[in-house]
Amino acid sequence: MHKLCPFYVGCCADIERWMLFGGSWGSTLALAYALEYSARVTALVLRGIFTCRAREIQWLYQEGASRVFPDYWSGFVAPIPEEERTDLVSAYHRRLSVAVRIGDDGAPCGRSAAELDELKVCASSWSRWECAVSQLFVKEKSLA
Repeated sequence: MHKLCPFYVGCCADIERWMLFGGSWGSTLALAYALEYSARVTALVLRGIFTCRAREIQWLYQEGASRVFPDYWSGFVAPIPEEERTDLVSAYHRRLSVAVRIGDDGAPCGRSAAELDELKVCASSWSRWECAVSQLFVKEKSLA
């Protein structure tokens, strides 16, 4: 268990009771900890709660956030062929979960240049989308 995990810190750092703060995935960890160790939690401060339920994933990566951030949505869907856009999470998963081996010279090997280019484009598009939707007022420089 990682030493920054609230389960580790709260149980092993000799902290009797504490207030938990979490945002996005951190809110999920805080909620899980509070459910498991309610006697140790004095309060919860949560923002941007994301519990990874199917409807939240659907809203964030398929339809919902797309209406809130239409300018950034077009960049998110751009690398995915039209016929695969009914399930963007799966389409990105296929592209981003390819194994890339690093050779002795430090260069990627085992993939074609085209595959590596697609990987880079998809990773950048996914990251830009995540960054955009994590802010109410998007700062362009944070998307670079």
